[in-house]
Amino acid sequence: MASLTEDDVPSAEAAAYLRGYAAAWTRRREVTEARAVWSGPSTPGTPSRATAQVLMEVVGAAQHRFVAVTYSARWYAPLTAALSEAVARGVTVDIVMETLEGAGGLLSGREPADAFSRVPGLRLWHWPMGQRQTPGGRLHAKLAVADDRVLFLSSANLTAAGAERNIEAGVLLNGGPMPGRMADHIRELQRRGVLARWPGAS
Repeated sequence: MASLTEDDVPSAEAAAYLRGYAAAWTRRREVTEARAVWSGPSTPGTPSRATAQVLMEVVGAAQHRFVAVTYSARWYAPLTAALSEAVARGVTVDIVMETLEGAGGLLSGREPADAFSRVPGLRLWHWPMGQRQTPGGRLHAKLAVADDRVLFLSSANLTAAGAERNIEAGVLLNGGPMPGRMADHIRELQRRGVLARWPGAS
């Protein structure tokens, strides 16, 4: 303000400048940067942001909150390491996954929740059968959100196959309102009890 006084800038002009500056910063927060993510065989000109690379970047970007939703999950060492580091730096980590019961025989082996048993401190969630309004409904979403500002939507499950071996497609969104809206939706489902803590989870 001292420089405005010294330069004899009219109050109306100074106010207009400040309003414009504030509006520019507001628009900057609303701007979304979108990038395609592909895994599998490449072709000339295809964006080459691999699923595994982007997933680790999103986990690494989280400073306060990280949430991921997946249908299937299997232990995947790079993801386990990234989640462990996030918890260690104080990030609240929520993982929402399907269950063997919920999958109705379409998943086999160990529970998806077992994929995260080596990461103490994260919170596991599921969609209880009693909360499913339609018989046969499944938790099939795959996404990850870091700090309500980075959103990764993908066809890939949280498995080594999904991250490294399959043909998978997704989009990475940085900024804008969508990451926060998606995270808010998940939090509201948790608050309402539509999503519940996995039995026996810490």
